Amino acid sequence: MFRNYLVGILTILFYPGFSQADLEVFNRNFKQILDKHLINDKLDYDGMNSQSINELYQICKSGLKNKKPGELSVSTSINLYNFLVIYKIKEAYPVKSVMDIPGFFTDDPGISPAFKSLDALEKLIVRHAGTPLVHVLLNCGAISCPPLQFLEENSSLESYIYNSFNDSKVINYSDELKTLFLSRIFFWNKDDFDQLGNIREWIKEYITRVAADDYVINYMDYNWQLNDLSTDDYLYIYPTKLFRKGGFELKVFNNYYTQDDNGLRSNFFSSFIQLLIGTNKNFNIGFDIKLRSVNQGNVGLFSALDFSNQPYYVNNGTLTFSRFGISGIGPRIKYQPFKDRGNINILHAVYFVPMDNTEGSLEYGYFDFQNLQIFNNLWYEKEFSVKKRLFIDIGFHIENLKPGVQRKENHFMQALVPFTGIYSYYPNPKTTFYVLGNYAQKVQFQFDLDKDTDISFGAFGQLGTGMKYYLTEFLEIEGLYTYFVDTTPGRTAHTFNVGLRWFK
Repeated sequence: MFRNYLVGILTILFYPGFSQADLEVFNRNFKQILDKHLINDKLDYDGMNSQSINELYQICKSGLKNKKPGELSVSTSINLYNFLVIYKIKEAYPVKSVMDIPGFFTDDPGISPAFKSLDALEKLIVRHAGTPLVHVLLNCGAISCPPLQFLEENSSLESYIYNSFNDSKVINYSDELKTLFLSRIFFWNKDDFDQLGNIREWIKEYITRVAADDYVINYMDYNWQLNDLSTDDYLYIYPTKLFRKGGFELKVFNNYYTQDDNGLRSNFFSSFIQLLIGTNKNFNIGFDIKLRSVNQGNVGLFSALDFSNQPYYVNNGTLTFSRFGISGIGPRIKYQPFKDRGNINILHAVYFVPMDNTEGSLEYGYFDFQNLQIFNNLWYEKEFSVKKRLFIDIGFHIENLKPGVQRKENHFMQALVPFTGIYSYYPNPKTTFYVLGNYAQKVQFQFDLDKDTDISFGAFGQLGTGMKYYLTEFLEIEGLYTYFVDTTPGRTAHTFNVGLRWFK
């Protein structure tokens, strides 16, 4: 009976305050703000357009200028309260808490003499709704506030109240402690809620799980930190983020490099299969496999995707070959070197080569380096906002390392110092657009029998653009194109890249 009575009270509409046009504009625009900027129960204040917020505030000010309490529906009044909280925060932003804004709850928001403050508006809403339950529909801009919801005009408040009561910030349980934890809202407004009777009885109508009668009631601490969207709320995972114990990442990144040297085409398809496993929040271990398909000569642009092994043959007067296999396999580690600096990581990886004659023979041309490849990378990320980040990768790579060969046998080795910058923009939590710039300095060593080591220098660079998209919560697809700038005379080169990443 009580519940049916309450439903009737909550569906009562009071006399319209806004004009119908103003009301539709306010509700439509406020809903658009929440749809666009409310993510994981946090608000992207930085991404909000100040002009749009101010224009909506002026609509409220104009529409409510001569209105009296009770002339708005309960749902519109709640939307108005929640919007004014956002407006006042945006005016003062950046702030860490609404408690840092003087007079946040007590100063006049300036929209109508009838609504003198947020505190006053809250009291009006409770009185006009006829029930204290609407306290759990008012969001005060703090992490511990009830969930922020848009209330449709003329709708029953019952479902919105139900959602709030089943949010862990409002009600929580501990079977071990035999305790029912309630939000401080129930403590601060105890006189209002006492009007409903014994809380153990009426609360059962609004929670999916009913606590045992012998559970102690306690009140949770209130976190007044601003409900501001952070990177961890917005992004599922980003390059410098390490996995905790039990977490992992499986990544397949396919790189297709094609170059033309004055008419001689060389194609290199490399597929990197990389597994990274979390051991603790500061240290991850993993394993890599590198598959490669190469062809050179009179070949097509994407002919390396044939994945064939074809020894040297003459094709229209050009010496041509194709080769496919595993060109690298080995461990990797990734760790955070500085405490509380999670945006700085170091990566080490070593590749061993399981194939023979990979640097060329009488049968095949160059496929990959034959000896150890060692990769060392320093990763740094700078967050400008939750939607804009800069990633910097500084590497030191040694390729074709074979100790003790100087003046004992002919051997080639090179060291690379690549510098990569990636600027990313996240229009929404599922999508990433980015631009890439890379410069790599090469130092090449040619060891020959009974000769001094010949050292030469070279360089190359890349410019590219890419996109990532989450197909599911834990599966991401990536596409990237880059144009190579090489110091080798007559050479033009491009890469086409497609990646898949699955993680937990």
